[in-house]
Amino acid sequence: MELAKDWLDVAKGRLKPSSAKSAECCLKQLNRHFGILPVRNITTAHCHEWEKNRCANISPSCFNHDLTQLLAVLNYAVREGLLLENPALTIKRRKLPKRKITIPSKEDFTRLLTTMRSSGRRAWPGADLAEILAYSGMRLSEATALTWGDIDFERGQFTVTGGIKGTKNHEARTVPLFPALRSLLERIQTEHQNETAHNQQVIQIASAKKAIGSACKNAKLPHFHHHLFRHFFVSQAIEAGVDFKTIAAWVGHKDGGVLVARTYGHLRDTHSAEMAKRMTFSAS
Repeated sequence: MELAKDWLDVAKGRLKPSSAKSAECCLKQLNRHFGILPVRNITTAHCHEWEKNRCANISPSCFNHDLTQLLAVLNYAVREGLLLENPALTIKRRKLPKRKITIPSKEDFTRLLTTMRSSGRRAWPGADLAEILAYSGMRLSEATALTWGDIDFERGQFTVTGGIKGTKNHEARTVPLFPALRSLLERIQTEHQNETAHNQQVIQIASAKKAIGSACKNAKLPHFHHHLFRHFFVSQAIEAGVDFKTIAAWVGHKDGGVLVARTYGHLRDTHSAEMAKRMTFSAS
């Protein structure tokens, strides 16, 4: 579609670099199907032919992502007066299979950290990163962008900015300095006194993937990855009785807790059932 490049040039201003690159890849695929067909000539039949061909080759999540880009380009064509209506509106998103989240238990997480720290000093920054993720609920990109200037020990809070790239919803958030996180940061600060300038990053590695993978293998644990520690944080907050709306604000969701409830509601129910077993009193 000859309009795809024009849309991307406009959209790039509000997209993160990674999102822009992903959109560009999708548009290349769309162009392979629609070719040099003028956008004003694209019909619903053309769109459903694309749907038929594309569905056979990719996963539901990839298809939905491609569909999002197609709809965006054609909506742009409508705004530019090249189409009266979007011919792809009748295409339905594919249903995503529910993925089972394997959240580390407290015992698993402790064993993981012990294994990482006992494997040598080179793995220690990775262990620190894993702890920060688990004690803060931050995404990986947010945690690695955290600077000492973002931390206010006096007020007991820290600010999640996401650094240059920003957070996922493009908004900074201020979160309480949870006790475990405070203790960890104070220890790191003591150990690296020469590296705690205002603009210095707390964690100076971009990933702990290899260190985590090796530790999981050595400790015979499931394959854990960075994002699971964010899930771990949420699960611990639920078990502590924190309401979904508050948790959502801490982790940067703007839906008031809807996603947290949908994703982790079963954890609350399980915890409630376990607590109910303690109610053993009776009148008889």
